[in-house]
Amino acid sequence: MARMHWQSMGLAFGLGLGAMVGLASPSFGGPAVASRWQNAKMSQEECLKRAEDTIAKAGLGRLERTEQSRYGTKEDYTGVVRCITSNGIARFIGSDPSRSVADNLSGMLFRNFKTE
Repeated sequence: MARMHWQSMGLAFGLGLGAMVGLASPSFGGPAVASRWQNAKMSQEECLKRAEDTIAKAGLGRLERTEQSRYGTKEDYTGVVRCITSNGIARFIGSDPSRSVADNLSGMLFRNFKTE
């Protein structure tokens, strides 16, 4: 009888542990995020203007503005272009529940921005 009690406790522990691991799996996690960067030897104003054009060209809407960034969203995904011209760089961030969509979006922003 005592052996059966310990077996059922072990089963309950195993099921509980399995549930915790399942909840921590990537399929239940937050959105995937991918990023790229490139040199941006230009003024902050020029970079932010180019960021807005880049976001529009990617088909993202609902443009949001901050001092260093421009954000665009469409459905479940978000694209960000961050201008840090004091350090000579622009960052491109894509976010979506799917890692491949996030990576493709950051790549599209990177290519659309193009600095010469």
